[in-house]
Amino acid sequence: MRKLLLATGYWLLITSLVFAMGEVPEKTEIVNPTVQYVREFGLPGSGDRQFYYPYGIDVALMGDAATGLGNIFVADTGNNRVQRLDEDGGFVYQFGGFGTGDGKFNTPLGIAVDFNYQIYVSEKDNDRVQLFDIRGNFLREVATGEYGYKALYDPAGLDVDNLGNLYVTDSGNDRVLKFSENGEFQGEVGGFGYGMGFFDAPQDVAADQNRYLYVADTNNHRIQKLDYDGRPLLVIGKWGAKPGEFYQPRGIAVDKLFIYVCDTGNNRVQIFTKEGQFVLAYGQKGYQKGEFNGPIGICMGKKGQIFVVDTGNSRIVELKISY
Repeated sequence: MRKLLLATGYWLLITSLVFAMGEVPEKTEIVNPTVQYVREFGLPGSGDRQFYYPYGIDVALMGDAATGLGNIFVADTGNNRVQRLDEDGGFVYQFGGFGTGDGKFNTPLGIAVDFNYQIYVSEKDNDRVQLFDIRGNFLREVATGEYGYKALYDPAGLDVDNLGNLYVTDSGNDRVLKFSENGEFQGEVGGFGYGMGFFDAPQDVAADQNRYLYVADTNNHRIQKLDYDGRPLLVIGKWGAKPGEFYQPRGIAVDKLFIYVCDTGNNRVQIFTKEGQFVLAYGQKGYQKGEFNGPIGICMGKKGQIFVVDTGNSRIVELKISY
């Protein structure tokens, strides 16, 4: 077994030690949310406000009209670009295009907007993460090459915590990487396996206001919760189609009370408390209102909404969460 520690600002991997579990917070009173369909936007295609197998999504929660408060940023994967939409789903601009050079993409998957109005984008087939300003101008590569003696391989979901640290799901290496706000590598957690703290092709990561991490452990059909030092606290779910079970969950988002999961293979969104208790499931396979076809990306809006990337239907669905 192994132990994950934080020392001198770095996550470390130490083998052949007794595993130390993180302390699980006390359970809180359950608040029962409701989910309401609001709208959808987007069509299949390559034009403005059209998508081809979109994957990641994020909303700018700080800023103004120029820097994008409430604007929606979508990794339009099949079109190898990022689209920026306004709060009403209207097209603002796009950037990217197929390629390997600065500012170009090859299968962009993950996207995260930080508090400095900068945009991180991961690319599966270029094996890197690029950083852009809020208008889509290339700034620099943040993650590329080798970390912890393994080259970055099929990076997917991204998130930024409230200290500006970037988390990258290095899916091909079954781990999560951490970088400082300045792009310095801070360490890794995970590795291939089935026990707590191990992953199998994780596809997304989310950090809450207390810097707990939630990882979509996709091929293990579960969600894992880690503390700030990378120690596992909870395993949520298992393979299946019943409430609280998963089939290849790929997207995850959190707010103050709940965990929201794109249960991709079951074509639904599930909600859990921070302590891992199942709350509700929403959706089924289809293309009508309240239906999904392989949903992947998910993020919180600034007015209590969640935005879901309904990948197989090439659209974005907005839901209202009330509690």
